[in-house]
Amino acid sequence: MLLPENMVRLQIITDRTNLNDVVTKLLKIGVFQPEDPLYPIGNGRIEEARKLITGVQDHISKLKIIMELGGLIIEPLGSMKLSDWIKTTEEVNEEASKLEERYKELLEEIGRLRAERDLYSQQLKEIEPFKAITVDLSKLYSLKMFNVVLAQVTIDKLNRLNQLLGDKGFIYSVKTDENLFSVIIITEKSTEIDKILKEIGIRKFEIQEGKTPYQLYNELLEKINQIDTILERTREELSRKVKTEENYVKNIYGKLLTLRDALTIMNKARVSEYYLQIEGYVPEKYVKKIQNEMKDNAFVDYIRPRRYGEKEEPPTLVEMPRSMKVLESLVEIYGTPSYWEVSPIAFLVFTFPILFGLMFPDFGNALVVLLFSIWFYKYGKKKGSENIPKLSIILIYSSIVAMITGLIARDFFGPLPVGGLREILDNSKYTVGPLYSVWPIPVSVSEAIKFLLPFGEYSTSISIENTMIFSVLLGALALFVSSLLGVVNAIRKKDPEFLFFEKLPLFLIYVVPIFIFMYGITNPSNFFSVDEQILGQILNAVLMKPFSQNPIGYGIVWWTSFALLYNWLAHAILVKRHDNATLASAIAMGFIEGGFEGALLLLSNTISFIRVLVFALSHYYILYAFSYMAYLVAPSTNTISVLINPIAIIILIIGNLLAIGLEGLVVFIQDLRLHFYEMFSKFYEGRGRKFEPVMSYVSLE
Repeated sequence: MLLPENMVRLQIITDRTNLNDVVTKLLKIGVFQPEDPLYPIGNGRIEEARKLITGVQDHISKLKIIMELGGLIIEPLGSMKLSDWIKTTEEVNEEASKLEERYKELLEEIGRLRAERDLYSQQLKEIEPFKAITVDLSKLYSLKMFNVVLAQVTIDKLNRLNQLLGDKGFIYSVKTDENLFSVIIITEKSTEIDKILKEIGIRKFEIQEGKTPYQLYNELLEKINQIDTILERTREELSRKVKTEENYVKNIYGKLLTLRDALTIMNKARVSEYYLQIEGYVPEKYVKKIQNEMKDNAFVDYIRPRRYGEKEEPPTLVEMPRSMKVLESLVEIYGTPSYWEVSPIAFLVFTFPILFGLMFPDFGNALVVLLFSIWFYKYGKKKGSENIPKLSIILIYSSIVAMITGLIARDFFGPLPVGGLREILDNSKYTVGPLYSVWPIPVSVSEAIKFLLPFGEYSTSISIENTMIFSVLLGALALFVSSLLGVVNAIRKKDPEFLFFEKLPLFLIYVVPIFIFMYGITNPSNFFSVDEQILGQILNAVLMKPFSQNPIGYGIVWWTSFALLYNWLAHAILVKRHDNATLASAIAMGFIEGGFEGALLLLSNTISFIRVLVFALSHYYILYAFSYMAYLVAPSTNTISVLINPIAIIILIIGNLLAIGLEGLVVFIQDLRLHFYEMFSKFYEGRGRKFEPVMSYVSLE
């Protein structure tokens, strides 16, 4: 689960007449990724496969469009009989063409309507900034006293226009997209505005003569609405037609996918006058199975690739439970693991939801995110998307953890429903919320672990300080594990330079924060006080206070200095070896990249985890602020009176929508950032290629 599967490069040599049987067996086994042979037995190829594969891929694309527009789940179904892969491909291609022909008119109509709608939408976008103008432009452009010009310009042309026009006129601009502005230019008649526009390359905004921008805008809007109505009616007709033969469409789709993979094997194969050669990668544990399947009609051999120094890096396969595999979509944003790398997925499956939950502790808000994620999952499945369901499951995991932290924090759509006005106003004279006494987590539990979530009824300045230490402790632990995994990866790669000059110095640097913030375990009952004392000793050591009073502080400073010097020297050696630098420039670059930058990253990466506390606090106090505003519009000592006040309810709904939409998105992005930049950068390169085996998508008979 942590380590990629050992891959071998498999070679199959057989008689040319066994082509169909060998391809069928490889598809049924489903663990073979075809490659071009390293040492081909000849230059011959199976030309029919090369010619047919483009057509198959084209049919697959068209069927996906038909199923998507028809509202079908995009999935393969059914079975397929075959004796010859080339003949079967020709037959299925013909069958797919007939199927597409039945939908050709509807698809062409939808395509035409979409193109027409896009054209009108573009025109609407261009005219929108001027839609309030009810004067014919020809009259506007022919005024006797003023020049009036409407145009659309880029930011560069707008700046140039301002320079040339100076104080000769007035420019009113509206930004319509990332780099485009709609402008109204007004000058005195004596100004040579046409000459200025020609010099810059600006074209006047023109529309059909006799119509105002206001009229044209409304006409375009009406046309778009009419097209939308026709488009929806055409889609419904297509959907009804597709659903009458749903299984047939999915069966053709499954056959095409299977044929695509079969042709991929054949396209990469080499042939001589009598023999066929097929090569590719398979996980080593499946070699015996393939040899047993092929023993009657092929010779099967394999080699184990080296982890370092190989011309071609093997593909990466990390086998793990299906429930964890969805996190691949997050990891692949960074990159696919290299063959020798420890997979970060097992690391991510725990850290990502936990950090999300700590930064988003509200049971009600997290419940909304959970319900949205379930809907989003079903939507993605219906659309046949691969990434939407994966992202949805990640959100489901994260929202469940956020619900748990929300239970502990005793927050349900903000502090008002549980803590009530007593928590909002910090006054025992006011009432608690209606959920206070029925909340499943008692107050005593929340009070005991307030260092995790330093807000609410029992928060103090000390608890916030302790939470800062706890947040940095999480960071120190994550950075230590990340740098340790970097050393493990370097050992697995079997590259000594990579180990001793890149990963080992980094590991020695990130031993420092884990030692500092874990030292409190020596006295668990006073954990936070002990850590504060260690931080004080480090400061005293830096200020050269007596060694006898600060021995641990001096030890940490000496260790840090040694690690940074080692990192400096290692980077200098790498620069000297690989960049052909002089000794002086290598030392200088080594100091910048290894010494100075190493020290800067040690401090910034560790402190960066304080954002866990910051986002938890910001989420709480956004909802606290809206709860307080709700109290102000419904002043009462009774929490129920506030919660049933219509205006207060609207305020609370707006606050929670803001917290769910804005805070939820920001927390998700920051969670990714902590993983990608603080953790992954210490051990994960992500420069590999994904293992993509060929397989049968339908039952082969």
